[in-house]
Amino acid sequence: MNTRPRPEPPQSPRWDAADFEYAALLKGATDAGAAPAGLLRPIPWHRSIWAPVAAALPLALVVWGLVAWIVPPQVVRDAMVHEHREATLRGDFQPDKAALLAALGLPAGTTLPGLVQLQRPCDVAGRSAFHVTTFIEKGGGMVTMLAFDKPLPELHVGEHGRWLGRYWRVASEAGGHTVLLLADNAQVLAETQAFLHRG
Repeated sequence: MNTRPRPEPPQSPRWDAADFEYAALLKGATDAGAAPAGLLRPIPWHRSIWAPVAAALPLALVVWGLVAWIVPPQVVRDAMVHEHREATLRGDFQPDKAALLAALGLPAGTTLPGLVQLQRPCDVAGRSAFHVTTFIEKGGGMVTMLAFDKPLPELHVGEHGRWLGRYWRVASEAGGHTVLLLADNAQVLAETQAFLHRG
């Protein structure tokens, strides 16, 4: 059995008033000046805050370009909202067809293609337009023609796209009227545009 006594831990010396006074004198004896210039190294740009900004900029430009390409102009979105609200409306509310046909760029007496579901003057987000919805069997479905009473500078003939499952196309600018076509498929838009150009 080991009966050797355990060694006592070393005791730190006690400070008296003279020790504290001497420590205070040493503390104020030296002046900590500025660090030498050799110690201040410039941070490389690839390790600075600008590195992630520079990396994110091309991605932001690509995303912005995709959004601008996918999302149509505001007037097209307004037209799609208007069309959705009147999707179940049927009837002929345009007794004088001459003004409607002229807005579509068609001569008086022209018969509209397909089975016409709706003809009426409308207000599309503050813009007056003639609204014609017709079913074209050859093209494969319903197509909406909106002939605005004034040219829309934000739209140009030939512009087209797809948004939220709906296709849109600017068909013509006949007589100062911008004609916008909306449909579920691109084929019916092409058929309708071809009919308007033949007229």
